[in-house]
Amino acid sequence: MDVKASCHCGGVQFLVAWPSEASTQLSSPYPDLLLPYLPGSSKNEEDGKWWLRANGTRYFAGICACKSCRLASGNEVQTWAFIPKVNLRQMNGDPIEFSMSTLKQYSSSKGVYRNFCGTCGATVFWHNDERPDLIDVSAGLLIAQSGVRAEELLEWATERVSFQEEAQNKALIATLNEGLRKWSGREI
Repeated sequence: MDVKASCHCGGVQFLVAWPSEASTQLSSPYPDLLLPYLPGSSKNEEDGKWWLRANGTRYFAGICACKSCRLASGNEVQTWAFIPKVNLRQMNGDPIEFSMSTLKQYSSSKGVYRNFCGTCGATVFWHNDERPDLIDVSAGLLIAQSGVRAEELLEWATERVSFQEEAQNKALIATLNEGLRKWSGREI
């Protein structure tokens, strides 16, 4: 069964389908969750399907501390799940549209788009021209049986906080990185 997602006011609601064969039919450079950002470091010349985890049964998710996410969300960090657009559906089953219901969009930089609920202001999506078929979904909107981390659907990055180099609160990021390492079982 699909996992439902909803903003606070319910104006933006959608479904996330489980990974499928269609989930592998796109390409994307690597995210900063896997490699610290350096010009040219995000190339994915092997066309690895990094957004699929656990033998293709879960999506990759993580924490971002970039300046753009901080300013857009008003928070030190933003959680994202990387989901192919083909696996996102409106509640009526139609493909996701960035103009559905109360969803609003703005361009936060050239070729980069952020979507939010025009009523309650919830952060919903991040997407860009470089990888139009892979959408960052605000993980806090997922209504999963396992709770806010939606661990039946997502595998969380525990190696690093994305764009930690841009973080304002370095102590918070250090604590998050420590907690992620402990959560992953690499430290006891």
